[in-house]
Amino acid sequence: MSEQVDAVVVGAGVVGLACAYALSQKLDSVVVIERDVGPGREISSRNSGVIHAGIYYPNDSLKTRLCIEGNRRLYEWCETHEVPYKRTGKLIVATSPHDEERLQAIARHAKEVGAADLQLLTGAEARQQEPELRCALALHSPSSGVVDVHELIASLVREIKEAGGAVVYHTGVEAIRKSRDGWIVQTTDTTGSEAELHTKRIVNAAGLSALDVAAKSGLRDGQCPWRLYPCKGSYFALGPGAPPTRNSLLYPLPEGGGLGVHITTDISGARRAGPDAEFVDVIDYSVDESRAEQFAEAVARYLPAIRPEHLTPDYSGIRPKLVGPAGGFADFVIADPASQPGVIHLIGIESPGLTASLAIGARVSDVIG
Repeated sequence: MSEQVDAVVVGAGVVGLACAYALSQKLDSVVVIERDVGPGREISSRNSGVIHAGIYYPNDSLKTRLCIEGNRRLYEWCETHEVPYKRTGKLIVATSPHDEERLQAIARHAKEVGAADLQLLTGAEARQQEPELRCALALHSPSSGVVDVHELIASLVREIKEAGGAVVYHTGVEAIRKSRDGWIVQTTDTTGSEAELHTKRIVNAAGLSALDVAAKSGLRDGQCPWRLYPCKGSYFALGPGAPPTRNSLLYPLPEGGGLGVHITTDISGARRAGPDAEFVDVIDYSVDESRAEQFAEAVARYLPAIRPEHLTPDYSGIRPKLVGPAGGFADFVIADPASQPGVIHLIGIESPGLTASLAIGARVSDVIG
């Protein structure tokens, strides 16, 4: 089967769907192809579901700009499309003099980059909000919140289809080759059926497989200097015996390649701790029950009453990080190589990718729409 379409998006995670939605507002035929059985089955549905404020990243980075813009867009989307969300606010907690200095630096930086209004709280003020806290200083982020990720994904799929687009599952990319007037995306589904999509626009939003898709498009090593380091983050559910918390989002300071093991209360009221950061070579979503002790130790730094017996293995996700265990900052990659007109590669879209998704989609649409 061969078909002519206006745009092909590879990957039906929240970022790929946001790109497809934005393109579908300009183009007649947008097709999303996804190898899994449904949308958002990998990175998108395996995170905290937190709407971030954009306070941690360098001033001129894509992560900062797109997170701040995405925060606004995401709340507006949820209102318009009746996606469940809560603007809960977030407390970031310092438990030592060294952490106090770091937290004050984060507060100054957030003001510089234009993140939403933040408030520093003394330990006593923070404990008025959260009596179980061990806290020397806290930073309150009022524009942080949580979203029902599954409903967000479903709303994007629905809007793409209503705009005349299609989302096709069980379908992988075999090859991408240049044609006389655009590109040919060769696909195979799980029944072995092959198809060719002829298009002028391709968005590679394949998440953990984005570099594989880039290679299939003919992007050579010299044009593709990135490497992905899969980083597993596990979550543990807090049982009914766990210490009570009033705030939906309680965070330590960032550490270990992530934002630290934090406490999240989702839309349904379920509480969990996570994620940690474990660089892995194999994609495995099981949760090691023995890690409960490490989790409890991490959380007890700011919530001392927590114990390993309060924690039950829940789920895990794997982030496509652009830096390995040595750490350091790496920005989102949104690459439109001169050698590949009409093609955009999205590489290393991890946190705050969920928050930034609609802003990323708008940016991609502006470039190739």
